Amino acid sequence: MEKKKQPKAEWNRDALYWNLPKGKKAVADSIYSGCPEKVMIKREGHPEWVTEYLDRIQNRQETYHERLANFNILSSKFRHGKSSEEKMQLHRMSVDCVAFLVHHDLRHHPLMDV
Repeated sequence: MEKKKQPKAEWNRDALYWNLPKGKKAVADSIYSGCPEKVMIKREGHPEWVTEYLDRIQNRQETYHERLANFNILSSKFRHGKSSEEKMQLHRMSVDCVAFLVHHDLRHHPLMDV
């Protein structure tokens, strides 16, 4: 079953798409092919050096996301806090701490150059 496309008017306005500075683009998978004004994807006809550059960027992003995922903060049930609101607040703090640790580690063990 194919998912229906969500109209842009219903997109989360806090998302990166809406916060990119004018003239800047994100690099993403082909699922974002309908957003050429904000997102760069690999396309047929790109020179080989552009395709290789975009591959390196995507590999770098995947490495970063893998470092975040290694903490398993999103893959198991969060059991701290009493109320739903407190649990959400503590879980967000945990995710922020993991992001801080990964960023700190990147200062000493940087990802590959693109």
